[in-house]
Amino acid sequence: MINSLKIQLEKKIGKKIQSRGDCELIALAILETLDIEISYNTIRRLYGLAPATTPQPKTLNTIAKFLGFKNYLHFTLANDQSEKTDISQLVYKIVHRDNHIEIINLIQRTRKSNENFTLFAVILIRELIHANNYKLLSKILDLDEFDFDKFTYSEVLYFGNSIGLLLRKYPEIGKKLLFKPNFIHNIYLIFVDYSNLNGYYGDWTEQINVKAPIKEVRIFASAILEFRKFLNLKKPDFNHTDLLYSQKLNPILCSRLLALRLLSTHSNQQQKILENYYAIHSKNSLFMDYSHELFVSSILTKNVQLMQFLIERIDFKTTSNLYYHKYHLNAFYLMATFYYRLTGDSSAATQFEQKFSLENCVYSYEEFTQILLLIYYHDSTPSSKQKKAHKLKYKTLSKQFNYPYLSEDFLMNYFK
Repeated sequence: MINSLKIQLEKKIGKKIQSRGDCELIALAILETLDIEISYNTIRRLYGLAPATTPQPKTLNTIAKFLGFKNYLHFTLANDQSEKTDISQLVYKIVHRDNHIEIINLIQRTRKSNENFTLFAVILIRELIHANNYKLLSKILDLDEFDFDKFTYSEVLYFGNSIGLLLRKYPEIGKKLLFKPNFIHNIYLIFVDYSNLNGYYGDWTEQINVKAPIKEVRIFASAILEFRKFLNLKKPDFNHTDLLYSQKLNPILCSRLLALRLLSTHSNQQQKILENYYAIHSKNSLFMDYSHELFVSSILTKNVQLMQFLIERIDFKTTSNLYYHKYHLNAFYLMATFYYRLTGDSSAATQFEQKFSLENCVYSYEEFTQILLLIYYHDSTPSSKQKKAHKLKYKTLSKQFNYPYLSEDFLMNYFK
């Protein structure tokens, strides 16, 4: 995949990379585009013009960003070397011709073939959004080929987060598509935008909460709105006690309901609730799935009891073959970092901090996770200059989110 990255970088620059001057040109272009410095010697080593070394993750992420991707992982997902055709060029042509029958036929053929349908679908829908072709986009999302059950969960994560990220800029398009089942399941429920609960995503959720035809979706929307209350310093309500222990409900939704239940329950009652929850759900699935939303909520509420409970019961060292579990595990690392900082074990806190990576956050949680991370950095750094920088960044994000709970006092007093 690194070779593919090099080829696309040459295409971006418009020439073969064969000299030091070519490498300096790339370094300058990256600096001007991203405001990120990368040594031309790093580029020379990448292309074998200097003694080769294994590229650092930072180098690969920077080049991927320069090529228009979120990071190197995003690049690898979007560039499967087994693809037999240039999907991008194919999509650009058919969208330009605007032949609806041709496009729908191509969707159906691609779904049946060995091509990367998920990548094809993301590129196609992005082009239609950019072209503001709502009519065709609406028709496409009604096709059986976009049914949730036709994707693996890893595929739908990639699809939903890629389209959801774009719809942050075009929320009015999402609003028009809001009650299409394939939009709800593949985008709305996947790209849970914690940064915009007081913005477009909160508006979408209010409508879903009233009009969604599926009960589980209305429960999800209700939980999101109650969590928004908490962030806005209002007392959340909890009306789904029976569903906490449901074996049929999505595990992540169960964890969201449990997080909400704990927000509205006195601390001396929480242990019993947790024990009951664990006794039921740990038998049937990886408990990591049933704990996902607890990682963030325990940090927000400084709930050391909950953090300890999760750390004692989750086997985070067991390797999972499920791609999406790396996101869950990454959130666990962040929670453990806070737990050990709060309990005075600086060595363990540092170990888990090093395991955590902001790059491995689900796209929709990234900025929200970043503001939590800034709280930790602000407290742990001995440098007054860095404290000031972390505080400024925290205040900027806090103003953007507009959640009263994430105040300056919350930052300054979290670890006191």
